[in-house]
Amino acid sequence: MNPPPPPPPRPADQPLETGQTVEWTAPTSTPPAIQELIDATAEAPTQLASLEPGVAPEATAPAALVGPLHYYAPAPDVPSIEHRKLSPAPLPQMPLLITLPHAEATTAQFSFSPQADQSRIIGNGVRELKEFFAFELPPTEQFTVIRNLTAGQLEKRDDAWHVVQKAEIALS
Repeated sequence: MNPPPPPPPRPADQPLETGQTVEWTAPTSTPPAIQELIDATAEAPTQLASLEPGVAPEATAPAALVGPLHYYAPAPDVPSIEHRKLSPAPLPQMPLLITLPHAEATTAQFSFSPQADQSRIIGNGVRELKEFFAFELPPTEQFTVIRNLTAGQLEKRDDAWHVVQKAEIALS
């Protein structure tokens, strides 16, 4: 016995009937916009590695690899932080916002992260910031807002970022 013949093609705007099936064909190629992104990502490290001395990286590398990079980090009780502890995600428990001018930078700026949960810092938690930030406690030692005044400076040595100049914050 032969299987039943396939149903005749139906117009696309007609609903399926009970028992009917539709076969989906997989795309045979990657959409052009997606392929451009794949190609750009694959070529970028090669472009950076092949730069001649004196050629600005901005001339050949995509902006994502060259432009400023933002990282977030905890504020440890020593004036340095290991590079591995930096996070690209603005987590509320990470009070440091570190800005690198480019991926291979050996110096960076930092400030108090606007995404940090200030309620975690207000009170005794502010003392945890003393290795990275210069600040004066209000006379009552009570405050509700942390504002950035000037950015601090970091220098990278041995896979860690060391404080060269503390950032200044105001507590009010």
